[in-house]
Amino acid sequence: MTWLFLAGAVLSEVGATLALRVASGGRRAWYAVVVTGYLAAFTLLALTLGTGLGIGVAYGVWAAAG
Repeated sequence: MTWLFLAGAVLSEVGATLALRVASGGRRAWYAVVVTGYLAAFTLLALTLGTGLGIGVAYGVWAAAG
């Protein structure tokens, strides 16, 4: 379950970052997607760390995959 939380966090962060690019191009409604994506990413990261995965491992996987 730990790795699924981390994968979800990475996917949410990447999606929010892509939505941020769209929102900064003039489509202001996309900021809701950005906020939701980043909230989901950090919530899933907190769940990942809460299940016992070390922060160094989580950050390494996050940085490599993101």
